[in-house]
Amino acid sequence: MASDIQEALLDFVCNSFFVQRDDFDHSDSLIDQGVIDSFGLVEIAAFMEKKFGIKVTENDMIREYFGSIHKMERFIELKMSGEIK
Repeated sequence: MASDIQEALLDFVCNSFFVQRDDFDHSDSLIDQGVIDSFGLVEIAAFMEKKFGIKVTENDMIREYFGSIHKMERFIELKMSGEIK
């Protein structure tokens, strides 16, 4: 079962970038799959800040954290817990 964070991310990506959940692999890079471009990353970061009350810095926007839905979910969890400043 998907977490609330994952559900919110999927809803945002699908509604903002006009894709269906089954159109892309949630474990692979959204950029590599052609779902988003670099501007899409900025939109997702702004969504994360507003929805989850976290601060996303330019240094946070790396493949390790923003490579896929699953990586973004983990990033949000770590930010919310304070493990990533």
